[in-house]
Amino acid sequence: MIDLIKIYKISPKLTLPIRQKVLRNGEIPKELCEFNWDYNEESFHLGAYFNENIIGIVSILNTSKKKSNVKRLRGMAVLSPYQKSGIGSLLIDEAEKILKNNKTSLIWLKAREYALDFYLKKGYKKIGKPFDIEDIGIHYKCEKKIL
Repeated sequence: MIDLIKIYKISPKLTLPIRQKVLRNGEIPKELCEFNWDYNEESFHLGAYFNENIIGIVSILNTSKKKSNVKRLRGMAVLSPYQKSGIGSLLIDEAEKILKNNKTSLIWLKAREYALDFYLKKGYKKIGKPFDIEDIGIHYKCEKKIL
């Protein structure tokens, strides 16, 4: 199946249904799943498609008002039936390829506790101690040098 997955750049709006379903358990309106910096001209979003349906997403955000060589990975999510099948890795690999081409030097993220091993296997390093995000759970700040 992994051979049939296509990764495309997508609009921030296309990320919202999966953010709502996977990251917020469908408990808040999808309009509230927008992130600051979604529409920054240096940010981008990727979607993984299977049979023309979007099944996974990731957002790479420029969290500065100006161009920066540091980006934030946020909103990584794959629909439940497709998790643990390599789709998350495809999304991260494509994002990192784009970031390298754009001369990004560092990417950082806040990993949920249950996703930490995934990011560590992808070469991200834990920074500091775990912390709690209210109503979501324990997170770890992680980063990876791209260049």
